[in-house]
Parts: sequence; C-alpha cells; structure tokens
Amino acid sequence: MQASTQELLSFSSPLAYAEILRSVTDYVIPGRNIVVNMSASDAWVGAQQSSALPPFSSTILVDGRVSGHLLGVFSVQDIPEQEHLARNLGWTDFYGPGEDHPVLLKSVQQSLGAVEIDKAQALHSPGLGVGDFELKANLWFSPAGTDCGIHNEHPFIEIHTQISGIGRMQKFTAKDQTALYEDQILAPGATNPVPFCTQQPAGFLYPWHQYKADTDCIWLALEYHQI
Repeated sequence: MQASTQELLSFSSPLAYAEILRSVTDYVIPGRNIVVNMSASDAWVGAQQSSALPPFSSTILVDGRVSGHLLGVFSVQDIPEQEHLARNLGWTDFYGPGEDHPVLLKSVQQSLGAVEIDKAQALHSPGLGVGDFELKANLWFSPAGTDCGIHNEHPFIEIHTQISGIGRMQKFTAKDQTALYEDQILAPGATNPVPFCTQQPAGFLYPWHQYKADTDCIWLALEYHQI
C-alpha cells in the first residue's frame, strides 16, 4: 500500500536522505534504511512477519515493510569530509567560531506537526496526563572525539537516534566530565532507550548529560514541545 503522506524533509541532503511517512500500512521501503517511530503508539516493521517498534525507538530495515502513524526514514552514504559538506549545506555552528569550542553543527529544523503523548507512559512517571506536543526535528554533526557539552536544561522532551558513526549519550551527577554515571553507546540505527526527563511544575527536568562523538557522527534530534 502507499503512504497517506510521504514527505522529503527540509534537511535531507547527500549527508543523510531523510523523509517521513504518515499513516502507512504495509508500506515497503526499498534498500537499507534507519526507521524511527516518532509517534507515541506502536509501529510495526518486518518482512514475512511483523514485530512491534515501540514509541520513540528505531531499527534498521532492509527492503522492509512498515505500518505506523509517523515514521522517519533515513539512509546514509559513505561520504568523506562530512564536516566540510555540512558547512557547505549551511549547517550552523552551535557554539560559534573559536578553537576553544567543540565543533557542533546543526541542520535546519523542521516542524513535523502535533503528536499526542501519554506522559505517564512515555516518561514512566505515574500521575502525569495526556498532552499535545509539537514535534521538531533536525540533524547534528560533530567530528571524532567531541564532547558536545554537559547540560541539564531543555524545555521539551528530547530523544536522539544515531544516523552514522559511533556516539554516546552520557549522564553525569554534576557538570563535570569525571562525574559520569551512565554511558549509552549509540551505533547507527540506535536510539537512547527512553526519554530520560521527568516533568516538574517548572518544566522538564533532566540529569546532567551530553552527547559524545567517538567517530565523526551524524545524529537525529527529536524535540517534543508541549502545546
């Protein structure tokens, strides 16, 4: 069957082909692709037999068949000098110029519409209600060996999916590289296991955390902004 909506994303480029599928049933995606379930309900992936792809998770499919409400599809070519190409594409330097800053390049960001989320289920926090969120997506790049910066503030629910290279999502007890307490390895097609914030009256609360690039890396950031 065909997708109800198949849309090429604004940050799709030779660095990473990127599109979204909306409301698809038994839709065949040719070739090898990373598939991300961006919705708050199960998607289904497979070939002869399908299995559930939980909300906010991802996998790699080869000539696979998918069903779901909102799916991201990404494929990557082996391209040298990714940083040079990202800069030529107009990706912005998050920290600005300067040798004392890590290289962290951000693609344009695109709004993908509204997503309804049961926060108690998504954040594993009983007592939270259901809410509508605007989903925004963009890609990031950092070269090998980059510590992207320890922080603990986001006004949204965020997840990351590795597109190329090997990276890490790291958590700390303090804003200090020596205070590491969790080190999640992210290979292409992997998403950090669950959204790891909680919601407080003042907003979303995160532990100190950072993304770290072991190799040259491209990764996807999904931001869910409460409406």
